[in-house]
Amino acid sequence: MKKVIMNVKHSEKRIAVIEDDQLVEWFSSADKNTHVGNIYVGQVQEVMPKLNAIFVNIGLNKNGFLRFEDTIEGKESDIKIESVIRQKFHKGQYILVQVIKDAFDEKGPKLTNNIEISGDYVVYFPLTKQVAVSNKIKKESKRNKLYSLGREYTNEHDGVIFRSSCENVITDEIISELKAFQSLYESLKSQDYKKISCVWEANSLFTKFFKLHPKDTISELIIDDLVSYQNYLPAEIQVTSYRGVENIFEAFKIEDQIEKSFKQIVWLKNGSFLIIEQTEAMTVIDVNTGKFGGKNDREDTVYKTNQLAAIEIARQLRLRDIGGMIIIDFINMKTNEKQKSIFDLLKESFKSDRAYTKLFGFTDLGLFELTRKRTAHSHIEATHQKCPVCNGSGLVKNTVQTVFELERALWELSANDVEAILVECNEEVANALNGEQNNHIQRLEKAMFLKIFLKISSSKTPFYEIVRTGTTNELKLYLEAANS
Repeated sequence: MKKVIMNVKHSEKRIAVIEDDQLVEWFSSADKNTHVGNIYVGQVQEVMPKLNAIFVNIGLNKNGFLRFEDTIEGKESDIKIESVIRQKFHKGQYILVQVIKDAFDEKGPKLTNNIEISGDYVVYFPLTKQVAVSNKIKKESKRNKLYSLGREYTNEHDGVIFRSSCENVITDEIISELKAFQSLYESLKSQDYKKISCVWEANSLFTKFFKLHPKDTISELIIDDLVSYQNYLPAEIQVTSYRGVENIFEAFKIEDQIEKSFKQIVWLKNGSFLIIEQTEAMTVIDVNTGKFGGKNDREDTVYKTNQLAAIEIARQLRLRDIGGMIIIDFINMKTNEKQKSIFDLLKESFKSDRAYTKLFGFTDLGLFELTRKRTAHSHIEATHQKCPVCNGSGLVKNTVQTVFELERALWELSANDVEAILVECNEEVANALNGEQNNHIQRLEKAMFLKIFLKISSSKTPFYEIVRTGTTNELKLYLEAANS
């Protein structure tokens, strides 16, 4: 069972999930980047039968990508794919589509026209005939009853999946939600659309959260503004109103865990650590023994470190909401039995993860491969932007290289019969040019037959900029005016 902490009294609404006194997931209203689940009226921009694809403008920055396999036609048709694409889709056509994966990097959002509408109790499929019951509902009589309801309240075209939350609610509530979704879809499809628009938004912060975490899995909920948000909370959950002066996330040690989740290095309890690096192509995790020496032989130390790492890696991927391809460089183990043990431990640790994860195991090089389903941006992608200095690389040119580049720029300008040059740079570059131990700037002035003025900036990173050129008197007057 989970403890849920809600910080909703400020502009950014946040929800944290605690398991075994550790933060395992968190949600924020600031993350508006996800469009997954939203239903749009889109306009077909391009039909590409050779690629089995249709590109659709849904009003976002990038056109959506509708694969033929993700269409109703692709699931039902037995005839040649290219022929069906040309027959069913044409440029300029308005169609109803749903986002199943957000845009990433250069790829637009992934779409389907096989609509599904998810609620508290049911997932409704208006175009797919199926009736299913969550495997978490174990009682046979309840399962049979839900199957009967599904067959009774759907026809030959639509279908429904009954969620685990159906187990302890009355039938009327379930049927009411199903009928509401049926009416919603009938309303959507009956309209004559002539413009691109979002016609159904899947998730507010609260509805998204309670879909992913049904109320019967929550043991306690603590919120810092119960009066304003009482109506958003299921009546069945035990709710406590937090009245402390300190921010609720600070009081429950959540803020610190969130901040640590943005860092590359994750320390483990025994002094070993992980290095987590996210790239556009994949996420790479390196396991290091660090300060942990162990009391026994090296092999035992390595194995214990890898065990701790496996448990923490599963938590970190869930906490950071990292998806896609993931490579783990565990410390090398000599026996296949220990590799199998780490595989089993990872498998067990991912059981509580709501995202589908597939483990491939160790490669010949000793690297562990896995994939975790990614539908939205990870937390660091949603809350951070690329550094304008290093452009996300984490590296900037050092002082020596910056001085070399400045020198080349000065030599080029000196060929234009310039008398004086004003250079703005940070203190490190200035010291390298004009330090007590060298007279580099004087040597450059003598060689180039010009005067070099420096304007010192407070920047912490090495940089330079040629501000202006002119006569020596002009630049002196300019500097006097700027400093006055």
